[in-house]
This record gives sequence, C-alpha cells and structure tokens, in this order.
Amino acid sequence: MNMVEFDTRKIVSEPPGDFALLDLAQRDENHLLRWFYDHFGDGSIPWQSLYQGSELADIWKTGPILIALEHQDEFRDAFIQQCAKEPLGILISAPGVSLNTLANHLTRHKTAELDGKSSLFRFYDPRSLGPLLTVLQPNQRYQLIGASQWCWYHDDQWQVTTETRPDDWPESGNTLVISNEQLKALDEARVAQFAASLTNYYRPHISAPDPEQFVLQDIKSAKTAGITLLADQERWVRLAIAAGGPLTESANWRKLASDQGLSPGQILTHLESEQRTVAHVD
Repeated sequence: MNMVEFDTRKIVSEPPGDFALLDLAQRDENHLLRWFYDHFGDGSIPWQSLYQGSELADIWKTGPILIALEHQDEFRDAFIQQCAKEPLGILISAPGVSLNTLANHLTRHKTAELDGKSSLFRFYDPRSLGPLLTVLQPNQRYQLIGASQWCWYHDDQWQVTTETRPDDWPESGNTLVISNEQLKALDEARVAQFAASLTNYYRPHISAPDPEQFVLQDIKSAKTAGITLLADQERWVRLAIAAGGPLTESANWRKLASDQGLSPGQILTHLESEQRTVAHVD
C-alpha cells in the first residue's frame, strides 16, 4: 500500500481548541467524570457523550465525551496540562459550530468498519492519531475530521492537523471503512512512530551509524519474538543499545536461548538482572 503522506506541524504555543474530546476510559469508571465536574464551579460546562442515544448508551461512562470550551478557561487549561501527562483525548477547533452539531458528527464515528467488521473506533487516542491520519485517504480524513482542526499531545509536543479546513461537513450516515491493508499500514506507522520516539530519547547512547533504523529493526525483532507491550519493547531496545547491536545476535542472548530454553520475556528479565548485578559490582 502506498501510504498518503499527511503532514502535521508541531507547535510550541498554546494549542488551539473550541472543544475537548475527553476519553473517560483512560481511568477507572467515574474518576475522570469527577475530575471534570470539579471544574464546574458555580455553573456547569456544556458537554455531550458520544455514546448517549446509541446502542452504547449503557457504557457511556467509559466512552468519549465532547466538552465545549467557550468561556471555560480554567477547565481548558486543566485539560491541556493533564494531556501533557496522560493520553486523555484531543482538542478540536470548529469556530461557529455548535456542541450538538459536532457531537452528532463525531458520534457517527464511534464505530467504524475495520476489515469488514464493525468495531469501536477510538480515533481520539493521541497515541495513535498521527499514524491513523497517515494511512487514511484524503476523503476518509475529510469524512472523519470534517470542517474542523484537531490538535493532540504526543512526544512532548502538541501537534495539529494542517490540511485546509473545508467549509462544509460530510453527509451523515456514512460509516468510515478501513481496509485490512490500511490496518496493516496503521500497525507499521505506529511502530515507526514508537521507534522515532525511542530514537530521539536514546540517541546519545546509540553507537549504530543509523540510529533510527537500528531502533526500528530491534522493535520489529521484539514483536516477532512475541514481545507486544511497548514497555517491554523499550526494555528490548535498551538491552540492544547496551549490547551495541541487534539483541538476538548478542552472545548473551544466544547463550540463554540455546542453553536454557528460556522464552524471550524471560531472557529480557535475565539480561536486565545481569546488567544490574554488573553495575552494582562496578
């Protein structure tokens, strides 16, 4: 598949946004609702659940809610500050658009057809939004974003969509269809984004002539070995950096894999233990 390049620009000033899309699933039930209600003060803040009035109404407390930010500077600031700490959601700029209009548009995308199956569609997860927009075709991005601009926090920076915002909104009733080919490309884009993030963080310690490719290939090796959690893949990359080359080609890895028949996860733990022991002795 030829992925359509979708540029995002990184901004350092206060991120734009007329609305906040808050993902209540990021914490235990009611935790983020209480946090949100705590900012009501003497009045209330207009908001709407994307699950209410649908087949998902019973679980709306674990779904996304859309919050109008006009005249809500205190909550807006709190949301921006918290998004820099955890992936709570995104900001949406849609001047002149009512809360109800935008909520109705976004509610249509609470599910999408993924490889022929209707599935919950968490398009508002800032950890995956960049890769998602990369693999969507222009008409699909328009169908999802409409006449708005989206802003999200990832890799210590706020990022914002930069395509020209159209004047009209997509016709209602169309479910976003994402092919199996796009899902595979999305997984690759997520891996590439994670690799770029780790490369930027660990670059001073990587001796390989091409740090980006070194990190990317070792993350792929970790996935092939069945290491799926990002935290464990980062552990893998750290050990590869310490070994000065691909982790599975290191003498210690090969010895543990052949002599003791340990699983990849067990080998990670064993190698980390050895590193800590050596560091303590030194």
